[in-house]
Amino acid sequence: MKRFIVYKGLKDLMLIYPVYTLFFEAAGLPLYQVSLLLALWSLPAVVLEVPSGVLADRWSRKSMILLSCLLKAVCFLLWAVNPAFPFFAFGFLCWGISEAFSSGAEEALLFESLKSKGEEGRFERIYGRAMAADSIAVAISSFSGGYLAHLLGYRLVVLLSMLGSLLTFAVALGFQDVNLQRQTQPSFAIVKQAFTHLVKKRDVLVLAALLVVPISLADMLDEYDALIAASYQVPLAFVGVWVGGRYLLQALGAVLAEHVSSRMLNAGRIVCLVGGFLLLASRLIPSIGGLVCYFLFYLLLATSSVIQENRIQLSIEEQGRATVQSLISLATNLHALLVFTALALFASVSTVVGVVALYCLISCIGIGWLLPQKRKLR
Repeated sequence: MKRFIVYKGLKDLMLIYPVYTLFFEAAGLPLYQVSLLLALWSLPAVVLEVPSGVLADRWSRKSMILLSCLLKAVCFLLWAVNPAFPFFAFGFLCWGISEAFSSGAEEALLFESLKSKGEEGRFERIYGRAMAADSIAVAISSFSGGYLAHLLGYRLVVLLSMLGSLLTFAVALGFQDVNLQRQTQPSFAIVKQAFTHLVKKRDVLVLAALLVVPISLADMLDEYDALIAASYQVPLAFVGVWVGGRYLLQALGAVLAEHVSSRMLNAGRIVCLVGGFLLLASRLIPSIGGLVCYFLFYLLLATSSVIQENRIQLSIEEQGRATVQSLISLATNLHALLVFTALALFASVSTVVGVVALYCLISCIGIGWLLPQKRKLR
């Protein structure tokens, strides 16, 4: 499935990523409108996450992915045509819907494409490499997006990002639309079956809980990354290098997942637990040592994420595969809202990092109590 790896790499090769908030500011938007735009982006992800998963299971995973690519291209086209708040807002809604449409459909299409050939055991390797390609694409965008925006202007960078979405669409056209367990039940029954699968068996509940709670913390902490870089006195001109370097380490972590999972039981939880200790150490160890611990946290949680995703996919049988994934994504988004609300109570970025580290450790240990005593999580 080299095509899937290329698809994931192109999907996030969006040069506007590191500077779109600066684009909004340059267009004359006040801070409250920028904050409102970011909220608008997350709204469709919450509202449409599960319905889009059901649609992918009943209709077509490939078609959902293609629509996702086109909606993202529409977002950037709107931004380029008229950089004003209404166009930014409608564009963000398109982008949010795009994310909801691809969430769950991608993993389901990849796994069942492999399963149709009797190669589902390769999912962890291919998915890990696809996530590595995704991280490398974000790193490239981080390294070059700001410079190109300065050299060419924001609008041209937005158009280049639109071109990236259209190229992603072209690659996705070559996917075979595989759905081994096409769902014909009513939508509510599909959701109920998927939910029951996630909560009925203790080992599956552990897999999902690790994805929803501690593993998702890396993505949340990512929102504070520029502030954390500033706390290490990284000059503004090198923040893109900081972010890009971190994503390259995440790419390495995703590739390492298959090697780690084959060598230890409960690998996802153990790796996540070590990552939490390293994040806490990053606040306690001064200078370079703390910086190394901070970056290794992201590497290890990328590894843990791929391991857990593979084991979730292996656990699914006749249930709606995309719907199961969408329920996990919905729970992750709701959890993020709660975490961000709680973190708003803290005044310093150092405290935020410490609290996230402790939460990661406590949640890993707590979820560990649910682990089956004599069964492997496979």
